[in-house]
Amino acid sequence: MQTHSAPMNRELYRQAKSLIPGGTQLLSKRPEMYAPEQWPAYYREAQGCEVVDLDGRRYVDMSTMADSLVDDADYMAATTATAAMAQGGVGNFDQIELMKWLTGKVVSVRPYIAPNDEGLSGSASPEDVGTLFELIYAYVTAPRVDSTAYKAYRTRLNAAIENRSSRPESAYGDTIQVTMAQYHHRARPVSPELLEEMDLARSAAVYRERFADAGDFHFYFVGNFDPDDLEPMVARYVGGLPAGGRQESWRDLGMDGPEGVVHKTVRRGVEPKSQTQLMFTGDFDFENRRDRVHIALMAQAFQIKLREILREDMGGTYGVGVGASTSHYPKPGYQLTVRFGCDPERVEELTAAVFEQIDSLQTTGLDSTYTDKVKEIRRREREVNLEENGWWLSMLQWVDYHGIDAGLILDTSLVEALTPQDVQQAAQRWFNVERYARFVLMPQEEAASEQEGGS
Repeated sequence: MQTHSAPMNRELYRQAKSLIPGGTQLLSKRPEMYAPEQWPAYYREAQGCEVVDLDGRRYVDMSTMADSLVDDADYMAATTATAAMAQGGVGNFDQIELMKWLTGKVVSVRPYIAPNDEGLSGSASPEDVGTLFELIYAYVTAPRVDSTAYKAYRTRLNAAIENRSSRPESAYGDTIQVTMAQYHHRARPVSPELLEEMDLARSAAVYRERFADAGDFHFYFVGNFDPDDLEPMVARYVGGLPAGGRQESWRDLGMDGPEGVVHKTVRRGVEPKSQTQLMFTGDFDFENRRDRVHIALMAQAFQIKLREILREDMGGTYGVGVGASTSHYPKPGYQLTVRFGCDPERVEELTAAVFEQIDSLQTTGLDSTYTDKVKEIRRREREVNLEENGWWLSMLQWVDYHGIDAGLILDTSLVEALTPQDVQQAAQRWFNVERYARFVLMPQEEAASEQEGGS
C-alpha cells in the first residue's frame, strides 16, 4: 500500500455522510472503525487478494482466521481454502470458462469458511436467480482443483505482501492483531513465511469436508421475487444438497484479549502523523438485549462528544471514532474502541483529553442533547435500512444465528427510551480504565528501534 494521502476517498466519504446516515450501510467497514481519515471507504477494483482504492492505493485483503474445528497445523490451508478453490472454477468450468459463461449475467456466489461457521453468500438480478441457485449447488457439490491457477494465485499473493512489514499501517495493524490475541498461533501477521504453510491438497480437503453436509445450513433470501417462483429452485438445488445429519459446534480457540493495561508504540514511516487506538475489553451478557443496545448507543453518543472536544474545541484531529462491538460465540464479550489521528506532538495531550472525557462521562454524564442526537441518527438510519435488501438479509441471519426473536428487528423502544442516565451507567460499566490496550503509530525516529512496547 502506498503511503500518500487519499483525497478522493475522503472527499467522497464526506459527501456520502451528508446523504447516507453513517456514510455506508456497513458499520464494520466505516473508516472511523479502523483509522479515521486513512482507512479507505471505497474501492475501484479488485483481483484476487489485492484491492485498489479510488486514489490508487493498493491493499492486501486477506483474513487469517479459519475454521475453529481445523487443527492449528492446517489453519493456513483452511484460511485460504475458499480462495484456493475459487481459482479452479467450479464443476466442468475452469475459472476463465466460468467467467465467460457468466458474461452478461448479474450474479455472484461466494463460499466462505469462518471460525464459527461456513456458508455461501451471493446476489443476482431477478433474471439471473436461476444461475444463482445453480452456482450454490455447484460450489457445494462440485468444487474444482486447478494446480496451475493456484500457483498463479500464490505468485500474486506473494507479490502483494512483498515489503508489507515496512508499511506503517501494516506494522501498526499487525501489532494490534497479535497483542489483542496474546500472540496466538492463528494471529500471526501475513508474511512470506506464513504463506509457505499454504497447501492446495489440504485446502481442497478442508473445503470438501466443510461443505460435505449441508444439513445444518440455514438459507435466507431477500429481494424482488415471488416466493412461488423461487420454490421449485429451492426444492431442486437447495433440497438436493448433501445432508447427512451431522451435528457439530465451534471450538473455543482461547484467543482472549490481554488483562490489565497494555501500551504499544509502533514507529514506522517519516510523515509527521500519528494514529492512536484505545481498546477496552471484557466479559459481556450477550443475552441481555438492553445491554446490547445501550453499549452501542453510549458509544455513539460519546463519539459526538469527543468530536466536539478533540476536533472542534482543541483543533487536534480531523477524525475521531468510537465503536462498540459485542460477541456471543465462542464466549460473550465486548470491545469499545476509541480511534483518532493527530500530529505526533499532540498524542499525549489528546489521549489525556479522551480519558478526561471518559471520567466526565462516568461521573457527570451527558445532557439530553446528545441522546436526542443519537435517537435522530438512528431514526434516519432506520428509514434508509428498511429499504435495503442487504440490511434485511443481515438482520434475518443475525437473529437466527443468535436465537433472538425476529419480531425485535422492528422494535425501537429501547432506542426511543434512551436517557442520559442510561448512557452514564453504560460508560461506568464498560469503560474499564483498569483493562485496556493503547496502540500508537508514530513516525520513525533516526536511531530509534523498529518497535517500542511495554505494559
